[in-house]
Parts: sequence; C-alpha cells; structure tokens
Amino acid sequence: MGQETTSLPRLPSFSTGRAPRGDEIDYWRQARREAYVSVRTDPVDTGFGGEIGLGQYTDFRLSTKRARAEEVKRSRSDIAQSHDDQEYLYFLFQLRGNLLVEQAGRAALATPGSLVIYDSATPFTLRTKEYYEQAVLELPADEAFARAGVSRSDYLLAKTFDCDGAMGSVAAFFVNLARTQASDPHGAHRLEPQAPALGASLIGLLSPPRPHADAPDAARRSQVLAYMRAHLADPDLDSQGIAVGLHLSRRTLFRLFEGTGESVMGQLRSLRLERARVMLRAQPDKPISSIALELGFSGPVQFYRAFRTTAGMTPGEYREIAALEGTPAQAASEPGS
Repeated sequence: MGQETTSLPRLPSFSTGRAPRGDEIDYWRQARREAYVSVRTDPVDTGFGGEIGLGQYTDFRLSTKRARAEEVKRSRSDIAQSHDDQEYLYFLFQLRGNLLVEQAGRAALATPGSLVIYDSATPFTLRTKEYYEQAVLELPADEAFARAGVSRSDYLLAKTFDCDGAMGSVAAFFVNLARTQASDPHGAHRLEPQAPALGASLIGLLSPPRPHADAPDAARRSQVLAYMRAHLADPDLDSQGIAVGLHLSRRTLFRLFEGTGESVMGQLRSLRLERARVMLRAQPDKPISSIALELGFSGPVQFYRAFRTTAGMTPGEYREIAALEGTPAQAASEPGS
C-alpha cells in the first residue's frame, strides 16, 4: 500500500440494543448508511436486532456485522441520489447463517466459510431469512482493480467462492482483524498497511487468466500506482522520479497511461486528492495544512486550488458537509436482540 498512516483507526460501533424502543429499524437504517452505502432495508420478522463494529482506515473499511433476518436493496435511484464520492467493492466473509446476494443478473448464496463480492456502483439485493454474521471488507473499486492489475468488470460479482487454500489465508487475516480491531487498535494500526494489497490479491486470485495482450501493461501500471501511493508525501515526485524508481524509461511510463484518460502527473494528483478526501472525513481534527504537507502538496494554497478545481469546494467546506452527512447513528456496544 502507500505510506505509513499516522493515526489509529476510528472504531465506531452501532447496536439496535441502544435505540429507543420502537425506533430500532430507523436506527439500523442510519447505522447501515454510516457504515456502508445508502440502501433501503426492511426486517423480515418482528423483533429485529443488529450490531456493527466498524474500523475506518485511510484506504479501506473493515467491519463485523450481526443481524436478524432482513432484506436490503440498492436501486439505480439510490445510486443516483447517493452522496458517495467513490464506488466500492464489498467482500462478504460469511461466518454464520446464509445470505443471498443478487447483482449483475446473478444470485450467489453466502454460506459460512465462503466469500461473496458485490459492487456499490450497480444495483444489488441482499436477502436473508435467518440470523447471520459476517466480516465485511470495503475497498475503493477502481483502486483495488488497478492494484490487482485487472480490468474492472462484473466477473467477480454475486458468485460464491470457497475460502480454502491461499484464499483461506487471506480470509483469515481479514476475519481476525475485524474481530480484534476494537480490542487491539494499536495492533490493527500496525497491520493496516498490508490490508489493501491483500484485498487486491483476492481479486487476482479469483479473476480468470488474462490472455489479453495488454495484461503486462496493466500489471506494470498497477505497480506505478502502488509506487505513487507509497510516495504521496514526496513533494518533489515527478515522472522522472517515478520512472527511475521503477527502472522504466519515461517513454514507457507515459505509454502505460495512454488511453486511461489521465496523464502520469494527473494520476498522481488524483491519488493525492482521493487520499485527502478520506483524511478529511476520517480525521476531522487534523489541520488542513498538515494534510496538504502530508500528501506532497507544496503548501495549503496549492492544495486548496487543486481540491477546489476537482471537488467544486474548499477542503474545509468538504469536511463540514461530510460531517453533516455522516453524523453517526448513536454509537452502542450492546448487541441487538
């Protein structure tokens, strides 16, 4: 992944057990929006209860979720009205109960010990008729596919994968980290740099062989992106430095980004601003000037200009809006019933 992070993960938790009687469903809807993306959810039976333990890291989110039977939907209208500034891949590591995932014209049953993936950018439905438990990894979709050196597609969506062999090792990492992050935040912080690369490795493990002629270029482009993320804090990083660091000629480096819609330095700027948006949301007390310097901008003025050009608002305005839209549901530690 990129540079080492400087703060512990944020670890909010949500439980319907702390909601006022009769407000459990509204509470759960708000908790889901805070922890994942906007969806519509309805309980299947009376007496609904659920809880989420969420870890918010710089480049990913990881949670444990336990709930009674529910039906969850995200429609095209929900996607169009969403305020999410990114599209996400969700990796569901099913621990207990069965859950049906429908997306991209397919349906996959997540059973204990299996993995199912879905994408926030495409309508989906999650259905379960029983109590269930899962660990959920959230990764920015484009970044995860690029890191894996795989073109983004719906090939992996709504398919059931068994967590055995190498897959089992990666699944065990995320499940154990999800279960222990609240009790050992310092340990979770130390493991944080490995998580995005391991998540991307799942994409590589599950994707079909790539016979296409541009596969080597995609893999090298992924290496370039990883190098950029690792050196975001270097204000002097330029195309020459990237080429030297990866033992490429500048001509080869430029060719790797032909047809992608962004130049080499444009991609570096996009990665810096993408990280900035995450930091503004995840670290509300961190000075904006510190974020600018931490991400390789020469100073706050350059950062403000670049951010406003792409986001249409200043970093401070973005942080204020994010705080209003992301006001957590009442945090809780008691399990649902």
